[in-house]
Amino acid sequence: MKKNLFFHFSVLAMLMVLISACSSPKSEYTNVIPSDASQVIAIRLKPLADKAGTKDKENKEALQKLTDALKSDMNAATFQQLEVILKDPAQSGVDINAPLYVFSAPSFPYTTMVAKVQNENDLQKLLEIAEKEQISSPITEADGYSFAQIGKKALLAFTPGTLMVINYTGTSQLEKVKEGIPTLLKQNGEACINSTAAFKKMLKQNGDIHMLISPSSLLSAYANPLNYGLSHSIDLKELKMLGNLSFEKGKIELKIENLTENAELKALFEKQMKSTCPIENTFLKYFPKSTLALFSIGVNGEEFYNALQENEQFRNDFSITKAAEIKDLFSAFQKDLTVGLINVTMNSNPSFLAYANVKNDAPLKALYEKKAELGLRRGEDIVKLNENEYVYKSRAINVFFGIRDKQMYATNDELLYKNVCKTVSPSVKETDFASDLKGKRTAFAINAEAVLDLPVVKMLVGFGGQEYSTYYSLLGNISYLEAVGNEDKATVTLQLKNKDVNALKQIVDFVKQFAGM
Repeated sequence: MKKNLFFHFSVLAMLMVLISACSSPKSEYTNVIPSDASQVIAIRLKPLADKAGTKDKENKEALQKLTDALKSDMNAATFQQLEVILKDPAQSGVDINAPLYVFSAPSFPYTTMVAKVQNENDLQKLLEIAEKEQISSPITEADGYSFAQIGKKALLAFTPGTLMVINYTGTSQLEKVKEGIPTLLKQNGEACINSTAAFKKMLKQNGDIHMLISPSSLLSAYANPLNYGLSHSIDLKELKMLGNLSFEKGKIELKIENLTENAELKALFEKQMKSTCPIENTFLKYFPKSTLALFSIGVNGEEFYNALQENEQFRNDFSITKAAEIKDLFSAFQKDLTVGLINVTMNSNPSFLAYANVKNDAPLKALYEKKAELGLRRGEDIVKLNENEYVYKSRAINVFFGIRDKQMYATNDELLYKNVCKTVSPSVKETDFASDLKGKRTAFAINAEAVLDLPVVKMLVGFGGQEYSTYYSLLGNISYLEAVGNEDKATVTLQLKNKDVNALKQIVDFVKQFAGM
């Protein structure tokens, strides 16, 4: 009887990851990764295994349960062969101490996993077990490599030193994959990823999972928006993003860095950096601690306008006759601009609150005086309430906005409007993530605890049954999600409530609990 492919391989993979335990040296098996690879991910099993708590007694017990699950679904002779590998993963023939790589490239556009082969004979024995269990086809010899098919969507190809698992769709792609493998195996020098500066830098990063990504490949469907404001001479393929993901005590952290040698891109990033400035946390005292999400940026309005002026599309959209007005509008904004999502209910629009430092009241006066040029629709209007206080009215929403003491505000909640520029207690300043925002140039945070405390969320969970309750329980371990940027680097942090236990171990413990282990 044909066995479940996902079951066998997911359980086997989990067992091998949990048992692995040594550091990984560099190896030439990475030569199969092309130098034009647009996405490369390196997964280091050693730190992941340690952080998952593989040596803990409870995890050893869980491991035994997984082993028993395999045993109950396999015949005795086959399991006996597999048990040898489970007790000593090195017997699989794959060097589980070396990092696994996943890549795709324009020259080989198929998602491919690459691993180091430690013993080809042992690998063949493992594949013979997979064949007996009807997981894979018999091993077949090809041009310089051996292969076996896993179902109808993956090809496993190997040599004495390299193992590749390549995803494909349909017979035509399968034939192209088989034709392309010999080229990958013969790569060396500048043809492979090892020769690139970006890959070398990626390997030097700290963290458990490393990434090298070309944004142009990920956003190819949005090429025009991506190129908005860029010179036609700039090739976005010359921009790379390095990332490293690490599991630490109480948090998961992803660090991202731009990498390019293109002079025009470097100049562009420099101009963009000048258009921002460090956040001072000026307005946090006005936002309640229960704020659901917060965005903040330090703005240098004049430099921001100068950067826009280099944008050909911007110059075409705004005639030179209005250049002075536009410049005055942007230049009025200086330092902090902060926007918060305050509340979400079932029967009204989500309420927001925004503040910005401004030099003068010119932007709002110009907006009101020239409202006829804004193309307002029927039922829309801008009404002056008091000096420097206005409201935009429509059938769907009212937005109150104005300026007090060089602080511009806007909100669609009338109660918030009546209390603008007044300190609240407790405020966002008292949250754990507030201090991380100061000094950064851009910052975004989602207050998970506040979101889960919303009546509308609790109501949905109540009506959603066991599935929603499970999600709610999982999310209940999260304190907040935060993304901060400074110059050409950014950090995304998922902070858990339990700060004493590694985040990966907390995830493993939750999975075991969910699986009844």
